[in-house]
Order: sequence, then structure tokens, then C-alpha cells
Amino acid sequence: MSDLKPNEQMSPTGLIPTTPALGSRYANKKQSKPSNVVIRPGQFSFAGETEPRYLPQRWSFHVQPEGQPYFASDDSPRFVTDAYIYSSNNQERIVRFAARVQKVLEAKQIILPQSAEVYLWPSREEEDECWYYIADHVSHTLSWLEEVDLDQLSTQDVVSESHLRSALEDLYWQHIEQFPCHRLDRLDLRVDDLIAIFIHGEGDHMTSQNSTFPYVAKECKQFIRILEAAKQKLDQPPSVCVVARLWSMIARHRLQTHYAQERARLSCDQLILDLPEVSRSRVFSALSPLLFGIPQRYSERLHRLFSDEIVYVRPWRDFAQSARSEWQQYLTWSLVLSIFNVLMFSVSLASAIIACLSLACCFVALVAGLVLLLQYNDAPQWCADQAFAFFCTAQQTSPGFRRVAFAFSVPRAAFIWAAGIASLQPLVWLQRAAGTKALGAVAGLVLLVLLASLPWARWLRSARRRWHARRKESGEESV
Repeated sequence: MSDLKPNEQMSPTGLIPTTPALGSRYANKKQSKPSNVVIRPGQFSFAGETEPRYLPQRWSFHVQPEGQPYFASDDSPRFVTDAYIYSSNNQERIVRFAARVQKVLEAKQIILPQSAEVYLWPSREEEDECWYYIADHVSHTLSWLEEVDLDQLSTQDVVSESHLRSALEDLYWQHIEQFPCHRLDRLDLRVDDLIAIFIHGEGDHMTSQNSTFPYVAKECKQFIRILEAAKQKLDQPPSVCVVARLWSMIARHRLQTHYAQERARLSCDQLILDLPEVSRSRVFSALSPLLFGIPQRYSERLHRLFSDEIVYVRPWRDFAQSARSEWQQYLTWSLVLSIFNVLMFSVSLASAIIACLSLACCFVALVAGLVLLLQYNDAPQWCADQAFAFFCTAQQTSPGFRRVAFAFSVPRAAFIWAAGIASLQPLVWLQRAAGTKALGAVAGLVLLVLLASLPWARWLRSARRRWHARRKESGEESV
């Protein structure tokens, strides 16, 4: 458990509400020190094993499938902890806090159901503080012995009581994932229901481009295969761990999409939350046209990908792959145009100034493209959590993703500038070869063509619409 308290107000009992999501099992900085040992004759074989370490009465030792040891008590009420109570100090504190929970229950006249168990984690900072929560295997929710709000638990806001239940179900399944070994006969894993959900998710992704399901069709197929196999091995903790993790993901997905609520999210780009609008930047609005509006389009795409501050894997991966392809394309084109500009220095009729300016823009496109390709090399393979971290960082750095949008736009915009500047070379050749009058004549002809093209195109479109309308009317009359 993190040393940061989820509840800022000190509880008079020393028991502080927490959740499995606030744990630090994957960020434990405590280090081991392996050393050389002597192996006794027949150790672990004919000589037997060493004397086991003892635990308090009715406590047992278990190992989570990932390798994390934990301990559970089958007393009444039941307790579970991942504090290492083979340590005498931890053992004394866990026994003390378990007795304190019992006293609080008696004082509040609360009788926990047999389906409930209490999680305990002694604080590393304060000797008389302990984090706790209560998991119920019938209701599939967490609860506490006092009133708590969602901010204390670092959990997102909800819109109704049923929506709150989704949040608590997510936390419950995280608890089962972390402690799957010690009460296999008391768990209702509903694997058939979970398989049906993934079947729907697979079909939804195959028939819709805007599915909100957190896994793509290929991943759903693989999970269905895993769940079918796990269904045959529910007496094994690894199977329970996998099923619980997937149920946690589904509960979190339903929490984010407001499943079964009045305003549910049915499309991944649908906005259903009343979030504050990002203020417009005059600098961004002024500079974006100089880059041919590309930053504005990138900003809009990033906003759609982060609708209501939620990231979906499939749209993100499609966007990341598209962006990488664009950077690679303009990097290649910029390299070719750079070679062309270098050759222009050896042509007597060419302009060295135009070649230098175009070459500078090509250099910017090349450098920007290389940097972006290196920085986002694996972006098309990111999971939702990685993409979410990217969006959060980008939004904090620059509201509206303006800085990222500008960076993503540089390779394409710089190449367009380079190509536009390089296209002036033929005019310079013409001016130097035939004189200023010939250049003026060509420029005037081009201008006339441009002016004539707009009304001519409009007339053609108008004539085509009239012809289609007459043809439709004649067809109706013949019928």
C-alpha cells in the first residue's frame, strides 16, 4: 500500500479506508540481498525440511499466481493481508488491528456476513495506523465501517447508485485478483456470463468502427479461448486470478461508459460528460494557418480520441499507425526534395536563395520526422493505459493538445513549404532565360486560368444538376 494516505482525516480508531487500486504491490522498492548458503546433506529430501515458521492461530500462508505471498485468517470475521507476517513486528500489528476491527464491529453492533472478509495493511509510516476495506463475495462489492466519499478512495465520480455499484464491483474483482487462493469454494465467478460479454465484444468490433468495448476482436477471441479453458480449472488459483482480472476490466468499462444509466456511452467518440471547455488560444489560431491548418486538424483528432477523457485502444492504434505512416512518407519525400535542391546549386539558371530556403524546410521536416518516429516508435502497440498517460501528459503540458498537434504537424507542413518554395525555381529559370516580359506573360496567363476556373466549375456543376433533375422527371412521367 502506498505511503500516501487515501483518507486525509485521521480516523480515531487508526483504521483508514483504502481500496485494492491504491496498493503498491507493483511499486515495492524494498530490495532483497541474496547470499551464499550451505546445503545440508539430504536437505528437502531424506533429511526432511527445516522447522516451519509459525503463524497466529487459524492464519494460513498463500501465494498469488504472480508470486506475491499473502496470509488469510479463517476466523470470524475473516481477514486477509499481504503484509509479511512471518516478521514478528508485522504479525503483532496485524493481530492488534484485527482485534481493533472486532471491537469497532461490536461497538457499532455490526455483524459481518460469512461471505465477507476484511483486508488489513499496517502503515509503514505510523505505528498506530492501518488501511482496510471489507470485501463481500455475495454482493461482489467493497464496503467500509464509516462513511467515505469517492475522492478519499481516488475513484471517479458517479451519476447514480447503480453506477456506484459498478465502481465497487471493479474494486472487488481487483481484490479477488490479488488474493485468489484461500476460499475457492466461496467464489461466484460467473464465467459463462463473462464469456458471453466477450462474444458480444468481438462481434461489436467486427460490425462497428466505434465500439466502446475495451478489447479488439482478435483479443476477444483469445480471451474467449482462455476463459473456456479456465472454466474447467476453477479450483486452481491461476484460473481465478485471470477471471477476476477480466471481470475487473469489464466493471471498469461499464463504469466509464455509464452502462445501464440514463445517458450511456454507445460510441467511442460520443461525449456524455459535462466537462469544462478548453479555452481557445489566439496564438494557436494564428499560427495554425501558417502550417496549412494541419495542427488544427490534429488537435481535433486528438480531442475525439480522448472523448470524455477516455481512451479506446482500436481508434488510438489506428491513429498512431496513420501518423507514423504520414511521418515516414514526408520524411522520404523531404529527402528526395533535399537532393533536388542540392543539385540546383550546380544549375546556372537556378536561384541559390530559393534552393537554400527549400533545403532548410526539408531539413526541418527530416529532423522532426526522425524525432517523432523514434519517440513514438511503439505507439501503435500501446495499450489503453499507455495511451491514457500520453493524453494526460499532453493535456497538462498544453491544454487542447496544442503543443503535440504542432509537433505532429511539422513534417508534413515543412515539406509543403519546401515543395512550394522549390516550385518557384521554374519561374526563375523562365525569367533568366526569356526575360521579365515573358515571365509577366506567363504569370498573367496563370492568373486568368485561375479566375476563369471558379465560375466555369460552378456552371458545370449547375448544368449537371439540371440535367439529372430533367432525367429524373422524365423517368417519373414514363412510369
